[in-house]
Amino acid sequence: MPNKLLIVDDEPAILRSLARVFTREGYSVFTADSGNAALEIMQLEACQVVISDFRMPIMDGAALLAEIKILYPASLCIVLSGFADFNAVLALLNSGSAFRFLQKPWDETTLLVEVAEAFRTYDETRDEKIITQLMASSADGLVEVFAGGQLGRVNGIAKNLLKLNDVNHSTFVELFSPVSDDGVAHLLDSPTGHAVLKTVAGREIEAFVKIVYEHSRVLQVLLVDDAEPVFSSLINLPAVLDQKSILCSADVHLQAGTPFAMVAIQLKNYGFWSEMVGFSEAEALFEDISAVLLKQASKISALMGYLANEQFVLLLDNISAELDVHAKLAALIEPFGPLNYTKSAVRVEFVITYCMAPEDGQSGRQLLNNVLILNRLHANGHANFFMRYDASMIERKRSQLLISEALFYAIDNEQLFLHYQPKFDLKQRKICSCEVLLRWQHPSLGFVSPAVFIPIAEQEGQIVELGYWVLQRACMAISNWSKQGVQLDKVAINISGKQLAQDDFIPRVETLLAGFDIETSLLEFELTETWLIENLEQSIEKLSRLKKAGVSIAIDDFGTGYSSLSYLSKLPIDVIKIDRSLITDIAQNLNTQSMVANITRMAHDMSMQVVVEGVETLEQLKMLEQLNCDVIQGFLIAKPQSEQSFIHFVGIAGAGLASLMEGQ
Repeated sequence: MPNKLLIVDDEPAILRSLARVFTREGYSVFTADSGNAALEIMQLEACQVVISDFRMPIMDGAALLAEIKILYPASLCIVLSGFADFNAVLALLNSGSAFRFLQKPWDETTLLVEVAEAFRTYDETRDEKIITQLMASSADGLVEVFAGGQLGRVNGIAKNLLKLNDVNHSTFVELFSPVSDDGVAHLLDSPTGHAVLKTVAGREIEAFVKIVYEHSRVLQVLLVDDAEPVFSSLINLPAVLDQKSILCSADVHLQAGTPFAMVAIQLKNYGFWSEMVGFSEAEALFEDISAVLLKQASKISALMGYLANEQFVLLLDNISAELDVHAKLAALIEPFGPLNYTKSAVRVEFVITYCMAPEDGQSGRQLLNNVLILNRLHANGHANFFMRYDASMIERKRSQLLISEALFYAIDNEQLFLHYQPKFDLKQRKICSCEVLLRWQHPSLGFVSPAVFIPIAEQEGQIVELGYWVLQRACMAISNWSKQGVQLDKVAINISGKQLAQDDFIPRVETLLAGFDIETSLLEFELTETWLIENLEQSIEKLSRLKKAGVSIAIDDFGTGYSSLSYLSKLPIDVIKIDRSLITDIAQNLNTQSMVANITRMAHDMSMQVVVEGVETLEQLKMLEQLNCDVIQGFLIAKPQSEQSFIHFVGIAGAGLASLMEGQ
């Protein structure tokens, strides 16, 4: 990202002089002769550092810096003014609104040093914020390591994996046995390091360099296997093998050239069960499930071992083809079908992954490592599917790490932009609103699809700051449209559940909106149905505050999640947005038509508007109009497009869409 410097002074000669100095030093320099002009530049450029005079007409330096502190809290401000103003500036320094006070006339060397220090502080603060965000939100084990190998922060997941809860260590290398020294050195030296390490406790840990900063780096750690005693307190079945026995059997088969499969089976949602039915009942249920699995393993002539954390491993021999593996695994879990296993109200589901030997590994250890890595990667995927190990998934994992790291800098490096997809009002027969959509063009990764980077941002936590950036840019666009005379009823902005869950979400939104001269009634926040229901009480409180402020609330992807609709009466919902998957066959399928008609009628009875997305054919449009839906969006109306194209489209779309509605 270029180092952007904003200079604010009401004297043109001072602006020219300072601009020459800092342009010569390589800074991207912007100048403003008033506080209001400075705020307009900040809306467009969000400069990291601001140099401002203190005594200015209309809006003085104190008012300007206070406004910048609220709207752009990461930016650092330097006051450059006469010494007589020091006492007045002292309050700004104490409040944090001002980073430094420098006296006029200035010493050029001192000024350059202080500005360089401000940019360095900005970068360090940004990196610190990113690490804090990662540590708090990531579902992976993370370790911060400083230059020289000194340990920094370690999140709870990594503490558990590395057994750090009761032991103090000062360096990263102390955590691992000497046989891992080369791997540790590679992790600490390489910007894209990857190694499998053995801890002093005997555990094998897979570690990746996740992100690198000037003074530290963050490593992601994964448990490759658990070398602790295999028998859990939850299991006491003598026929269950330990890990060593499974690996020995695998190596024997490999040496004999006998084809076989290594299978990892993870019981899903055990923690949820414990909360739902209580630990004692969940423990008893797990023991019963283990016994059933062992019985089925015996029927299919498989060896079974238990690792840890509700995870089993199987060795299937007498395999002539991969289809044999699928058949045996289907027989293994057949007793757990919803109609077969009735010992509990909970649904028993597994994550099942497998490796074929010798194609997917040359040793028992390698096969086990591969199948466990794959199992972790699919932990949140579909249950009871049989997923085979694929070496390319390692490359996909590395790609995800690259995307995750790049996302942290996408805003600062000005790689993000917005597209706008028009929405068409079926009753008014005009473009009435639009949805704001985030796009990302990376210099080396190219155009990264939202379907790829949004889930990663959700998992790693970048989605919070991305969401605020989208909201700010959308408000800026609305303000500009108002000045150009562009009239819209609503502008829909997607809000992540993680963003809404932040304690400061409402104050930040209120502060951000206060910086723009727009009507809050123009804003519509779209949230996914699943997140709202899983966080119902929190949703009710925050959404009520937003609605009170004039913001409309929409449920996105309606109909793809919960089947119960009782929550609709509890939440302050204004709009139901029917997912595209529900209308693909609406022109021909009477059941689909009936379903959409009932949803629409229910929504209207509750004073809610119905928006349908993914409309691609004239037949769909006609049917949705007959079913009394309110608004549609989709490729039939227009694809997502740049702001300039969208404004042009709004101006010319009327006649064309009217003809479309008439079928001409």
